[in-house]
Amino acid sequence: MYYGGGTVKGDEENVVEEALSNMSLGYTCSESTVLAMSKHLKIEANIIPKIATGFSAGIGRMGDVCGAISGGVMIIGLIYGRSNPNDMERYEKCIGKVQKLIMEFKNRNGEINCEKLIGLKLSRAEDREKFRVENVKEKFCMKFVKDVINILMGMLNEDEGLNVHG
Repeated sequence: MYYGGGTVKGDEENVVEEALSNMSLGYTCSESTVLAMSKHLKIEANIIPKIATGFSAGIGRMGDVCGAISGGVMIIGLIYGRSNPNDMERYEKCIGKVQKLIMEFKNRNGEINCEKLIGLKLSRAEDREKFRVENVKEKFCMKFVKDVINILMGMLNEDEGLNVHG
């Protein structure tokens, strides 16, 4: 992984725009979140967006945790995660950031479960068709991606001197 030292301050609107553009191109909620945030932070890795693909639609279309949140958790891990199992300070900071993301998302949307957020079971073909025909991505999912990015950018703007190499 390469971290190019991208700025974390400001530029929130551009990051949101990038993520929504990714969704319009066909990327999922989790992929769009990871792609936009990693681009903003100048994190380059050949696993992006592949690592996020299976987390879409509530993890493998199972309707569990919203894919935008999962993408946000991946970004938090890339920034605050640890590479040494004894680094409990980084571990605790990372876990705290994940908890903050989830709590703030839940406060904004009342729920973190994909199936409950969109009212569809995407494991069923007929609900995937409804998702497409009823423009659920545009009506709901894009807002969830925007919320996650806004929360992440707020967190990052609170922190100074980030070191992703810890």
